[in-house]
Amino acid sequence: MTDHFADRAGFLAALPQDDPERGAAEEHAKSCATCREALDDGLRLMGLLRQALHFSPAITEPSSARLPAFSPIAEVAGRAAAPAAGGLPLNDASHRFIWITVGAVFVAWLFQLTVGGGFQLDRECLVVSLGILAVAIASVTVMRGKERLAIVTVVVTSGLFAFLSGTAAGLSPGIGIRCTFRELWAAAITWAIVVTVGRRRGVSFSRWNVTAIAAAGALAAHAGQHLACAVPHSDAHLLVFHFGGVLAATLLAAVSIRRNAPVAAT
Repeated sequence: MTDHFADRAGFLAALPQDDPERGAAEEHAKSCATCREALDDGLRLMGLLRQALHFSPAITEPSSARLPAFSPIAEVAGRAAAPAAGGLPLNDASHRFIWITVGAVFVAWLFQLTVGGGFQLDRECLVVSLGILAVAIASVTVMRGKERLAIVTVVVTSGLFAFLSGTAAGLSPGIGIRCTFRELWAAAITWAIVVTVGRRRGVSFSRWNVTAIAAAGALAAHAGQHLACAVPHSDAHLLVFHFGGVLAATLLAAVSIRRNAPVAAT
């Protein structure tokens, strides 16, 4: 491999270690500082995903040290698994389910990275994206039991994020429609993972639980768009399609629950 691959580093890092394409990328990175840094960041992202999705039955208490030091998710995850309100410790099943929820939101973020039309893996964008992802995770962990507040937090965060990220004019509706649908897919993926696993474990969900889960998944995808969207700084595009996608996912989740049979209250 002689071409630079910084824009595809996340994809290459996800390949098996014995994959020829990844091997060629690693060989090229030895003589290219830019690609080496991008590949290192991609490998860190893959490591974060493996940690988020690794739910060993032997785990009895969280360890934020298992997450990369640069990630703000470590602090959020640690707080989420801390003793519940009233000083009662979470049991093993509750603790594992919290990590399943964290993993599902993270999968929504990673999903956006794999389907996005562009890829900006500079350190500043990565830090901002992870910060918004941390808010999404907090909305379904730290704010458990306060789902209405979590939903408001997600929507406000998405709106402010879109507004503050816009530094150039542009709508790009052709790209924007795809961005919105990807956020809706991400919300559906998060919802499907958490609700399916939860119901198998006997966890019941209220209307607001389900809405908060879908909203968190959409916000995670919005965070991913900051890295993977082809026009990540076009003001009208961000407000209409990125923020609009989060808003649409939240409203659709709330409406779908209202139209269907009631979900058991928590």
